[in-house]
Amino acid sequence: MFQANRRGFCLASLFILHLFGQPIQAQQLNGIVHDAETRLTLSYVNIGVVGLGIGTVSDDKGKYTLEISKLPPDAIVRFSILGYESVELTTSQIRSNLSSTNVIDMRPIALDLPQITVNPKDYKARLVGNELLKPNFNAGFYYNDLGNELGTMIKIKAKPAFIDQINLHLAWCKYDTIFYRLNIYRVDNGEPVERIYSSLLIIDYRDQQGKDIHVDISDSPILVEDDFLVSLELVKELGEGGLMFCAGLFRDKTWYRKTSQATWESANVGIGISVDIRQETN
Repeated sequence: MFQANRRGFCLASLFILHLFGQPIQAQQLNGIVHDAETRLTLSYVNIGVVGLGIGTVSDDKGKYTLEISKLPPDAIVRFSILGYESVELTTSQIRSNLSSTNVIDMRPIALDLPQITVNPKDYKARLVGNELLKPNFNAGFYYNDLGNELGTMIKIKAKPAFIDQINLHLAWCKYDTIFYRLNIYRVDNGEPVERIYSSLLIIDYRDQQGKDIHVDISDSPILVEDDFLVSLELVKELGEGGLMFCAGLFRDKTWYRKTSQATWESANVGIGISVDIRQETN
């Protein structure tokens, strides 16, 4: 969930859980996700009803539970993770094939990453995004909705760039261990559309209150051609607590979604995510 606070002032929740239809017989989809070729389980797969704000993430053993009793028959449940073809099933298909749909096979695909030759004279190091070292107020995760995701839209003005490091400017974290997924999305028409990078972020944060997190990916930098979104995603139940970024107004916008496969929304509050890039100078 996205929440912003300033001296006791609390912005209303930006996430709305929509309920569709009337309850029918309680019905849960309990299953497991496999790699179709290796038969190994797939951890932290995004599973959700497209656009309806109902979703979850598979656990470290590939298991998941999704409540489907309130869904209309034509609602689409999507399974997705970087490096695999997405799987989509209607709730009608799921209900008529519960015995077979509790095992989802996902087929791996090759990632087509752009390649260019770097001339050091044509690239310059820059810091972009929201470098917020002292918060005007705090904003970030508050509730444990698996797949809950929020990030910063990074503007680079349509010039190719390499991402070398991602910086998370935190106000506080009430967990001993930070366990989130760090994502980078390609943007089209100003909105995030396709995940191009994904990596688990697991950090012992005890006695680190208020310290920034720097994720160095310069050994395998990501090439982006235009604006992009950097986000954190909750993929594991962490219990009571919360994680808050430094935040401020008149910054690059925050984009968020409540859970897996939900619709992206934006807010004018900017959270503390900045990025070290090398960008073309011409």
